[in-house]
Amino acid sequence: MMIYSGSVDLIKDVIKPTPKQREFMRAVNHHRYTLYGGAAGGGKSYILRWELVYLLLRMYKHTKQKGIRVGLFCESYPALKDRQISKIRMEFPEWLGSYKESACEFTLTDALGAGVICFRNLDNPAKYLSSEFAVIAIDELTLNDKSVFDFLRMRLRWVGITDTKFIAGTNPGG
Repeated sequence: MMIYSGSVDLIKDVIKPTPKQREFMRAVNHHRYTLYGGAAGGGKSYILRWELVYLLLRMYKHTKQKGIRVGLFCESYPALKDRQISKIRMEFPEWLGSYKESACEFTLTDALGAGVICFRNLDNPAKYLSSEFAVIAIDELTLNDKSVFDFLRMRLRWVGITDTKFIAGTNPGG
């Protein structure tokens, strides 16, 4: 499969989003802040991690900038492992990149821009005071105080990327 023959190939052949997930992906293209809500089992965590891959590929294609970093946050490391890290080991094909457990990071291959998905917990957001991310994703946004959202928005910046994104998933009622 040719990644650069178009983003459509990645979406169609690898991600295979549901209609609601496609709607979310379209919304992300047009908005800086996008929330994906829905019942448990609706694929929110799935589309957050794949949307980060898609955005890293798109940013690399447009800027030719290697090593762009994005963050995928959960309220704790056990939640990250259960909802995200355990899944990327099954879902992400080997040709896409590799996961480094010691850093809790997935790095795309050099040919795909060497972008990095940083898996981070939110037990103490202040530890990200000097961090910068081209995209921030929060899995289960309502499990965190609004102050965490406000704090992370200040980390949403990357030199050479003018279209930074903040995306999140949440269950209703929070």
